[in-house]
Amino acid sequence: FTGLAESECMLMNLVCSKLFCAVAAPHEYETVTAVFSCAGNEFTAKGKTVLVPGWKEIDQRFRATLKADTEEEVLNALPELAEGQNFSVTTDISEHFTSPPKAYTEDTLLSAMERAGAEDMPEDKVNCSAGAREGGLGQAERKGLGTPATRAAILEKLVQMGFVQRKGKQLVPTKDGINLAVVLPESLTSPALTAEWENRLTEIAKGNADPDEFMAEIEAQVRQLVKTYSCISADKQNLFQSERVIIGKCPRCGENVYEGKKNFYCGNRGCQFVMWKNDRFFEQRKKAFTPKIAAALLKNGKAKVKGLYSEKTGKTYDATVLLADTGGKYVNYRVERKE
Repeated sequence: FTGLAESECMLMNLVCSKLFCAVAAPHEYETVTAVFSCAGNEFTAKGKTVLVPGWKEIDQRFRATLKADTEEEVLNALPELAEGQNFSVTTDISEHFTSPPKAYTEDTLLSAMERAGAEDMPEDKVNCSAGAREGGLGQAERKGLGTPATRAAILEKLVQMGFVQRKGKQLVPTKDGINLAVVLPESLTSPALTAEWENRLTEIAKGNADPDEFMAEIEAQVRQLVKTYSCISADKQNLFQSERVIIGKCPRCGENVYEGKKNFYCGNRGCQFVMWKNDRFFEQRKKAFTPKIAAALLKNGKAKVKGLYSEKTGKTYDATVLLADTGGKYVNYRVERKE
């Protein structure tokens, strides 16, 4: 690729790599899961043996040139085992410290979405070539969450809805996102459901399944979910109660004053003290009634406010606003006059 810019050369290398992967042999492997019973407890060991590297060997070599992670779980091969075989066990106690899993980045989460539910697919649907994987309707594409064209949009929607937030390169679930996963039925949050649906859609596309029958099953499942989970338990309802922000103390009863969407209100239901954010005093002076101003008024009975608008002069000015609470339904304010 002489004569090409570095970025163009990298793009051509990527195209060539994907082309070679598409025409290479399938990647074949064998997985073994062994379950051991000891003192009434069960322990599981998993092993994986690659039978034919196939297209993945080409892909791994290409990634190695970029010093990129292969993003493949490495499993050691297990020795020959027989059902009912007995083993001598030796034990010792050691102390270790664990660290939480690394947060997803957009790239790693997109990759995880692509692989989600793969273990729940029939083996003949998973063991396929890279050529099928790259094809828009290939069998390998029928697993995972979404498609290459929709996965990025799904992540962006989660961010916009407030279920996920970006922290640098990391994507971190918010409190609402975690709570949503807690209250949803397990069948809806499991990739197994998506894997099953994608498998059925593939069969429908091939003409091997009836779409009307599939939709009837979906409708029946929705009815059952609505019937079973028509209401959220009281303990789970508390998960979505917004955390109230304390602004200060009520000048009438001494209870906490909290910030609401439209006002600052006393936490004592028997107390009528409330300061409205759209109070005419501040709207006439074209000044937002911020929590900072409210906190100062509650603490000191006055607040220094900059940028108040004067209807007489058409200019802005700085002044001290006083809290003039008469104990009535509405709270009054006035500008402190200089002597």
